[in-house]
Amino acid sequence: MTVHSRQDLERLGRLARARYSHALMSDTKWRKLFSAVDEAGLSPKRIVAKFIDRQHVSQMKWPGDLAMWPPHPWIDTFALGPIELRSIEWILIPSLFHEERGARGVPPREVRQDFEAIGLLLESLGQFPLEVSAEGLRIIGYK
Repeated sequence: MTVHSRQDLERLGRLARARYSHALMSDTKWRKLFSAVDEAGLSPKRIVAKFIDRQHVSQMKWPGDLAMWPPHPWIDTFALGPIELRSIEWILIPSLFHEERGARGVPPREVRQDFEAIGLLLESLGQFPLEVSAEGLRIIGYK
């Protein structure tokens, strides 16, 4: 679902206020997070994102520098197209994922990600709600 209007941003704001008691991230904080990780050269290969207006989670690549071209409330993603930053319930940087190799019959490759380095960077900035577990690093948008 691609959304590009002010009315959709307002709809997401109403949905967030109805479902959650606290917004822990803002559009500006999400942009700062993506930029800081990119500038540090720590961009993970894969993330899992949960959006407030969807039941399922989405696996996608990290939105890099080029993703920042849309207007402030949005970010562009290769997998999902432009998304509203305020629609992100949480993002998980998994410690491990399986990467398809493309050739028929070739099993997926197990890839480990250094989520600890990203966590240390974000903790040094001191403004991001983080949860660390064996699963990986989760950045929380709403509680």
